[in-house]
Amino acid sequence: MQERLATERLDRAKRRQLLREDEPLIGKPLPMAPGAVRAVQANTRHVVLMLRDTELAKRASAAAAFCGDILDATLKAKTQGPVACTKGCSYCCKTYVGVTIPEIFRVADAMRSDTAKAARVREAAAASKPLSQTEREITRVVCPILEDKACSVYAPRPIVCRAVLSSSLPACLRIFEENSGEMVPFAGNTTDIRAYVTIMLQAALQLAGLPWMHYEMNQALAIALDHRDAEERWLAGDPLFEQVPPDVFDKNGGPLTEMTNALVANLAPTL
Repeated sequence: MQERLATERLDRAKRRQLLREDEPLIGKPLPMAPGAVRAVQANTRHVVLMLRDTELAKRASAAAAFCGDILDATLKAKTQGPVACTKGCSYCCKTYVGVTIPEIFRVADAMRSDTAKAARVREAAAASKPLSQTEREITRVVCPILEDKACSVYAPRPIVCRAVLSSSLPACLRIFEENSGEMVPFAGNTTDIRAYVTIMLQAALQLAGLPWMHYEMNQALAIALDHRDAEERWLAGDPLFEQVPPDVFDKNGGPLTEMTNALVANLAPTL
């Protein structure tokens, strides 16, 4: 995300020209490098404008849905190599899951009327709360959304859940059943695609002046379920989720955070 732009805000005519040039790229599957940079910039700019549209009450959820759709379309078009994941294969649905708050709102809205499911979320949140992120990654708290070994809110599931595409079932069994310490053998360029979309959403949240980090899903979801107006309050600046620990990699910085910050710096003058 290193393409250089001006450090001062572009004039109105140039900003409008950029938006016109963005149009063919909006909502389409992302091309892989080197063409990904321009597409990520265009779609991030679109998400920022969506998040700044105060006429749209559910704009955080809408932004998360937009990013999820781009991820799905790109994975379908660009993922290379065999994918071992199938319905009923839920071994990875027991580990730490870090989710941005807009994604939490989508999941909460999809399950708000299901009292049994909400109760399971609160139980999982209580089990997750005393654990550090490192402990949570190896302490198997089953995802409360699972039913019959399948995701019961599949359509609005978080970005990370959409993009865990393994090429080896035996490896997943060792990792998630035996805590082997191995890395998941992701299929093809899945990790690059997920990184592009993650950076896009986090940069857009920063540029919209909203909390941008990932948070432990069970605890954040329990809070969202306890407040029917959670999204509106969060967009208005209410620190509803301040007690939920952010992902340590977001908090401490790392390659993805550096790329997100670079994208923010590049796009700020164009908005």
